[in-house]
Amino acid sequence: MDDFRIEPPLLVKDQPRPRRLASLADARAFVDEAMKIGRPPPWREVHHRLKTVRSEEDADEAIDDLRELLELEDLLVQPTPAP
Repeated sequence: MDDFRIEPPLLVKDQPRPRRLASLADARAFVDEAMKIGRPPPWREVHHRLKTVRSEEDADEAIDDLRELLELEDLLVQPTPAP
């Protein structure tokens, strides 16, 4: 399931530039790194959900949870509309 695609990819505020999460593996790696610096319980729940994905439905739900968490913490970069 690591190659499960995130459509549209998530663009996360990160340094030195935004980070693109385009697959389940990308999302897991991002949350793993976030957990190393310490995060509150909602992050631990998303971390657990991403680690225990067994189906496409699980992956969709875990990615939706991550997207919601990133929006709540103002870490999601909103795409700029094309002119």
